[in-house]
Amino acid sequence: MLAVLVALALAAGGAVGVTAGTASAASALLSQGRPATASSVENAGTPASAAVDGNAGTRWSSAAADPQWLQIDLGATATVDRVVLNWEAAFAKGFRIEVSGDAAAWTPVYTTATGAGGVQDLAVSGSGRYIRLYATARGSAWGYSLWEFQVFAGSGGGGGGGGDFSGSVISAYKQVAASSYEGGNAPAAALDGRTTTRWSSQPGDTQWLRVDLGGAATVTGVVLNWETAYGTGYRIEVSQDGVAWTPIHTTTAGTGGVERLAITGKGRYVRFYGTARATGYGYSLWEFQVYGTVDSSAATPPLLSGPTRAPAAPGQFALSAPADKAMVTSTRRPPLSWAAVPGAARYEVWLNLSRTDYDFTQNVDLIDLYTKVAEPTGTTYTPSWDISDRWTYKWYVVAVTASGARTTSEIRTFSLYLPDIEATDDGIGVVNGARDLNKNGTIEPYEDWRRPVEARVADLLGRMTLEEKAYQMFYNVQSYPMSGWHFGPAQPGDLHNVLLSTAATRLGIPPVSAGDTTAGYQTTYPLQSALAAGKDYALDYQLGNMQRLEELEVGARGTLSPLAEVGTKVLYPRIQEGGGENADVAAAQLRALVAGLQGGPELNPGSVLATVKHWPGEGAGGEAGITYDGVTIKYHMIPFRAAMQAGAVNIMPGYAGSSYLDPGGPGAGDSAKILAYLRQNLGYTGLITTDWLPSSAWVNAANAGSDVMGGADPGAPGYSMAAFESQVPLARIDDAVTRILRLKFQLGVFEHPYGDPVNGPYRFHQPGYVELANKAARESDTLLKNNGVLPVRLNAGDNIVVAGPRATDGSACCIWTSYFHENYGSQTLLDAVRARAAKAGVNVYQDTGPAPKLAVVAVGEPTYTHATAWVKEQPYLPADQLALIQKFKQQGVPVVVVLTLPRPIVISEWNNLADAVVVTYRGGEEVGPATAGLLFGDYAPSGKLPWQLPRSLDQVLRPGGTDTLADANENWDLPYDLGATAAERADIRARIDAGQPVPTAYGNPLYPYGAGLTGWN
Repeated sequence: MLAVLVALALAAGGAVGVTAGTASAASALLSQGRPATASSVENAGTPASAAVDGNAGTRWSSAAADPQWLQIDLGATATVDRVVLNWEAAFAKGFRIEVSGDAAAWTPVYTTATGAGGVQDLAVSGSGRYIRLYATARGSAWGYSLWEFQVFAGSGGGGGGGGDFSGSVISAYKQVAASSYEGGNAPAAALDGRTTTRWSSQPGDTQWLRVDLGGAATVTGVVLNWETAYGTGYRIEVSQDGVAWTPIHTTTAGTGGVERLAITGKGRYVRFYGTARATGYGYSLWEFQVYGTVDSSAATPPLLSGPTRAPAAPGQFALSAPADKAMVTSTRRPPLSWAAVPGAARYEVWLNLSRTDYDFTQNVDLIDLYTKVAEPTGTTYTPSWDISDRWTYKWYVVAVTASGARTTSEIRTFSLYLPDIEATDDGIGVVNGARDLNKNGTIEPYEDWRRPVEARVADLLGRMTLEEKAYQMFYNVQSYPMSGWHFGPAQPGDLHNVLLSTAATRLGIPPVSAGDTTAGYQTTYPLQSALAAGKDYALDYQLGNMQRLEELEVGARGTLSPLAEVGTKVLYPRIQEGGGENADVAAAQLRALVAGLQGGPELNPGSVLATVKHWPGEGAGGEAGITYDGVTIKYHMIPFRAAMQAGAVNIMPGYAGSSYLDPGGPGAGDSAKILAYLRQNLGYTGLITTDWLPSSAWVNAANAGSDVMGGADPGAPGYSMAAFESQVPLARIDDAVTRILRLKFQLGVFEHPYGDPVNGPYRFHQPGYVELANKAARESDTLLKNNGVLPVRLNAGDNIVVAGPRATDGSACCIWTSYFHENYGSQTLLDAVRARAAKAGVNVYQDTGPAPKLAVVAVGEPTYTHATAWVKEQPYLPADQLALIQKFKQQGVPVVVVLTLPRPIVISEWNNLADAVVVTYRGGEEVGPATAGLLFGDYAPSGKLPWQLPRSLDQVLRPGGTDTLADANENWDLPYDLGATAAERADIRARIDAGQPVPTAYGNPLYPYGAGLTGWN
């Protein structure tokens, strides 16, 4: 049980939920430290006494059998009215709470067959000297395991405070501060829903923990889950501003354990304020939970329409205020006004709000989609919510007559910026409300956030030396603090130290940290090819937004993703990272991911910088060279244009050159012609960051038009920054650095350069984030065939064998630095199937087992990045994996093949041997539980293949061929052409040239693009 089960509990949010009961602060904890006995223990490290020791980090666990019991001697007859069971992951579904006067005759006071685990707070009524948990049905294959078994008396009397614990837990994962903390026991550990992490203060009676609930809140109860170092004296206080505090509960008789305080109050902030300790240590809380509701109206705009394009004929009357292109810096609710229109009965106010529900399949700039936010009858409107920071708000008004005639005003823009100025012990003071970055006691124009971005850029550029400018184009800020970029991800504390180091530079220019977190910063979701199987673009947005929120926690502000590549070449290793074979699907996915990462349709102070790659579309040939021509280039540009429609402002050229754009020329990063096509033909004005080029290419890349040398180390052996400065014209350096500075000002890092390395990590891997990753894996899992073996419908006691190299290979879920997180509860397929089967009473064996009724054979390619794990020209199962399928088939055991499929491979050799084939791609850290759920029918399959699967290798290569154009039997730049005729290929080209959709049914693949069952047959 053990670590795996603990991790499972954490992944599910740990013991967060508190169920029935309305006990108040006056309850007495009777059970702590009392003699406890049990029917059995799992081992010497899990005794019965561990459930009554007040330590939620120790536990009793029983043997794996039903029934089991845990009994407490209270020492004298007591009237019990409340029991709290704090379960480890091995909980009881069926159990009774019983009392007795003699430990022989027992009377039930509570019975259930639907226990849910977590923390169960039970209102009971009974008397006796002895009390026991009598468990009859387990919730897992293991025994029963309790962190704490707490028994209370007097819960119904005194000190109630009027609270009823209505609403929900409103404190989880919120911003938090404390008077102090000890070691790694950060304040946020008390809000993370996990009873294995805790906040502990330094020793001292006067200590506090303060939570910002994020808005005006009504508190209906507070739960304190103490570690052994509890408080006997403390107050619970509320505040509207975090300065003036009102007590809503005071005690000098705190009992430790789990204290449920049925108290009420109102305020944005809630604070525990300790006044007397029970031990010589500080205060230590596993969890500090606040119940109630939060008024979110101040942050919620009225959405009176969907995202809508502006009318075709604006400009029929004038707007008054704000002035066009005004910068609003004094209020988040700027009054809007306009000229009166004769005959108007009402007006409609339309604003291009950031939305989460765009139609990402639309071929439109997201920033040009408007929302109706008001319908006043007069000519003024003040927003009813706080408008967030953004650089391009657009708005217009429609005058509507009584008969419905409509007249549209001009369209104006304004920006709004009201930053939270970060004051940190970094040597930079705050002067006149702004950070004094150059530390001279006055605020220069570039330091003044109230000035327009372009004015700040121009001022700062004019102050920089040539050396300071050139360093902005390079990475490795950890060694060279003048550098503009940091290659992440890094440990939160390490990143924070790097960010702090740049404050000491002459001008205090912050860097941006970006890394290969291609499928999530901490919570890892499926790769883009898997997301293309799911085609849930609203979910793709949520995944990008989740990554944004996790990065912001610790001050990471960029990612080297997503890919805008269409996978039309089977042998391209990085096809696993792209958006599949359908350019329109890839485009919708790009719009969603970029908007999610940015938190809206443009880069803003709450964004993570998306790096769209690899220009100009390596899916049409790979890193060795791109083969499209003047027709097929149109197909491969579609997702790049889509990324720009979502506001992308950083594009990475890849290693490949293009025989069409620059015949015989270098790779894209140092090809002036390839980069010119991006700027001139696509109209791109943003940043260009190279891939990781050798130092010998940096000067050429800069002169070709690249702005940032990706990963470039100014201290590379034999390299001289002086040579770079002399060989790249000043005008080219100024051009590049202007873009870099503009981007940094738009990100707001001059005002808010840091994250929270202490508390931020406790807000990673929230249950809601894990559910998003699980949903994405569920929706992408593809059932290619099923001969009736799925869903699994076995009897209790039946056996399943799970075999194959991918069954225990968690890392196959992911690539680069988006990881499988076993420490947070990520499960391999074997573990997930075992856990799911246990619910049905089905036994699971690894590799071999007695009389199996089903074999789940997990095969496929292990994780890789640039180069495939298998020989690239041999895209089929290795002999040992094929032999596993054959072995079970020869034994007459039904076989379900679970195929990890990062790229198209030939499966014809074994397709007919499998009774069912489930494709999981690179499905992210939740692919194990998601796939186990599919196998057992917890949800119906819905994923569709994002590429064709070849019928045979000769549809891809000539016999004995290698990965060269001369040996290719597929056209590397065409979709849907495996086994296609010349006429079909000609029609594909003609449709691309005409801008028409390409039919997906061309060619003669084993499985076509879009294959996948949506039911079980």
